[in-house]
Amino acid sequence: MDGQKRNATGDAHACTRCGFRNVEGARFCGNCGAQMSAVAIPNPPTDFNRFHSPFAVEFDPSTVSESVKANLRKNIELLGGIEKKHIPQIYEAALSSVLAGRDHRSLVAALVRIEEMPQDRAWEITRNLHNKATEQINRERQSSLGITHAIWMYANAPCMKDPSHPTEAEIQQDAAHKTANGKRYDLSKGLLVNGKWTRPGVEEGCKCVSRAVLPWTKE
Repeated sequence: MDGQKRNATGDAHACTRCGFRNVEGARFCGNCGAQMSAVAIPNPPTDFNRFHSPFAVEFDPSTVSESVKANLRKNIELLGGIEKKHIPQIYEAALSSVLAGRDHRSLVAALVRIEEMPQDRAWEITRNLHNKATEQINRERQSSLGITHAIWMYANAPCMKDPSHPTEAEIQQDAAHKTANGKRYDLSKGLLVNGKWTRPGVEEGCKCVSRAVLPWTKE
């Protein structure tokens, strides 16, 4: 089902978080729940395997800094159930997918091939790794522009991996993220949510986004 959704055709625009091609005019992503950009991508390619970037503009690989690469490797090492000997291969595949602008399909295929894991788990890991990398890329870009703070925005979609079968921890996370909605936080620190410092989109299942606070505003 997950793969079928990603191969859907017709008028659509892609979610900037997970790459899912939503129907034109959708306010929230039908796959991950993230708030959609107002910019649609005209005439999306019919061959989704060649559609590497979910962004309306060409992704710039130079934004993937050494610190982004280091944290990508660290996040892979922290994954449960991954054989240590496979980490270098998975890191190489993950880095290539990030440099290609969140190429979900290539990383999912690599995880299935290398670790022989179910596709659902591979998609889950891919979304999580890409979300963390994207959050850091955006944060570093904002910092380079002199932006130091942002507003936490709850996306009105449950911050859970599977909302139909939430765990107690996910229910608590979702409630905490609703409470965080509208709160201002320091980009360098994040926001203290549910007892830990974090940022929108970083926790597994989190669909929250952020809005930068421009230095010349009074927010």
